[in-house]
Amino acid sequence: MNIIYGLVSLDQKKIDHSIQSIKSSLLEYNPVQSKEVVQSNYQFAAQTFTEVQPENLLYSENHCFIVSNSRIDNKEEIYKHLAIEPNNAIPDNVLLLQMYLQFGEAFVKKIEGNWTLAIWNENNQELFIARDSYGLSAIYYRLCNKYIAFSTLLKGLVDWDKENLRINGIYFASIMSAWNRMSHETAFEQIFCLPPAHYLKVKNGKISLTRYWEVEKTPELLLDSEDAYVYRFSRLLANAVYNRIKNSTNIATQLSSGFDSSTVTTVASELVKKQGKSLVAFTSVPKENTSDLFSELTNTNESNLSILTSKFLGNVDNQIINSENASIIQNLKLSLEIHQSPIHAAGNMYWIHEIYQEAQKLEIDTMLIGQSGNATISWTGYPEGFHLKTFIKRMIGFPIPEKLTVSSYFLYIVNQLKAIIQPSKSKPWESYAFINQQFAEDIQLESLMKEAGHDPTFMTYKVDRNMHIDFINPIYSKIGNLWQDLSYYYHIPTYDPTSDKHIVEFCLSVPNQYFHRYNTPKWLIKEAMKGRLLDELIHQKKKGRQATDLSIKVSEESEEFKQLLESFKGNKTIEYYLDIQKIEECLQRIVQNPRSRTAYMDAVYLTRAINGALFVQKFGERLAD
Repeated sequence: MNIIYGLVSLDQKKIDHSIQSIKSSLLEYNPVQSKEVVQSNYQFAAQTFTEVQPENLLYSENHCFIVSNSRIDNKEEIYKHLAIEPNNAIPDNVLLLQMYLQFGEAFVKKIEGNWTLAIWNENNQELFIARDSYGLSAIYYRLCNKYIAFSTLLKGLVDWDKENLRINGIYFASIMSAWNRMSHETAFEQIFCLPPAHYLKVKNGKISLTRYWEVEKTPELLLDSEDAYVYRFSRLLANAVYNRIKNSTNIATQLSSGFDSSTVTTVASELVKKQGKSLVAFTSVPKENTSDLFSELTNTNESNLSILTSKFLGNVDNQIINSENASIIQNLKLSLEIHQSPIHAAGNMYWIHEIYQEAQKLEIDTMLIGQSGNATISWTGYPEGFHLKTFIKRMIGFPIPEKLTVSSYFLYIVNQLKAIIQPSKSKPWESYAFINQQFAEDIQLESLMKEAGHDPTFMTYKVDRNMHIDFINPIYSKIGNLWQDLSYYYHIPTYDPTSDKHIVEFCLSVPNQYFHRYNTPKWLIKEAMKGRLLDELIHQKKKGRQATDLSIKVSEESEEFKQLLESFKGNKTIEYYLDIQKIEECLQRIVQNPRSRTAYMDAVYLTRAINGALFVQKFGERLAD
């Protein structure tokens, strides 16, 4: 893995800044090798964690320089494009730059895998930054004065030119309110994340952003039989997993009780078994029984199926992680240092870090996840034609995604009458996002949500192809950002076969009837994995959930949380952005009854708010007025 970064003048004049501040801020990642080029109006550099050929870090040819972080999956095709003999000894940078020189900016359409790159073309004084279609990767760029800086880690850009750093208040509000704004913004003004399937060009002081892959335009795929869909699905999935582990020695997966991680683990197990090898599967479980905190339809301890899956596969060592000694607060602070931003699922970070720490001990060199699987390989599909239950819900105005029972409908009517008799003056997000009211008014949060078509009640629900496209979200997805950060920090490359370009295209091209067939949701993956996954897993009715002991752990750390909240008081920036009193009240509810049915969601909201407060505390003095 390479960390790449650089700095380019927008007016082609001599740079009076330096990449040394970026370089210094990244030393904590313990690179063992680096290479850089420093000229009057551009500076490029790369760092890596292992000894490699210098060309793998920075390469130049025909007055062009390239730095990249890459895993290229289609090298055989690239050799043909370049009319050269296959040779795995050729560094990726050499192949990528030669593709650029031969095909121009269109070369990005011909590269498959997980990759980010930056090229400086001395001949026409042009900067070219690009990233893969949809992998677990990220590259950021920062516009400041007459410069543009880029880095695969946000930290490098945050630490560069600190005096002009400003927090993006709207982005902050969107994270606190679980609102996906579908933008390439970050938590800081003038720092942006290059979206998947995009490249950016800078020439003559002008910046242009171009999208090169429009997956939503993928046409429907019509095959001869249902077996043909199952066969192609299985083949693409095997290729996706193989490409991510073919150069690995010690492989691990994150295994839950769901379809996605179980399928990824199964396919990886099948592939390495042919070589007489095994793999490790990490499963997060609560520190104690938490079944009483959730409904009967929730699987609160996913080891009940992960252990059986591992035994069934035969060559999988299932490592159970209960994070008994993991501190929520310390992991929230660690996450902020790694990601430099507030994150949506802050309450999950304690067990995720625990997995990576255990993986380091076992010298794991590749981690597989199934983050995108719900939108791809295990997409549920939707029933077609006339459905009585849906019709009745629409007739009576009952929310379609909710389960309709006598008690649920009675509660719905009561709430509707309350809203009519005594309309609430509070905003929908106030129950789960502890945003200060004045801050929300200043940025016109409610208007912004309405303009974007966002429903803060999360009750709007429409299942169709457009929802499928939005769920995959190939335009502004930030799924790769978090996992790339973890990959760098722990020196463990992390990949998601379910986000493979060919998998995404295939799953969007398959007619709905093969996802929801014979009145069976997820029919395609169930058929493809029949006999390969446990029957208990395929036919389970419970939905797995991680971090089910979150409220219990928060309660046990309540004194530390109280001290932390006290430290926030008097900080005008934190108090402007967040309602500390509401955060305190949330903590009190958890402490009073950590095993209540509402305690878990309270803990989710609390950890997200604490994560946000820590972020403002760290960067608050740099806020714009």
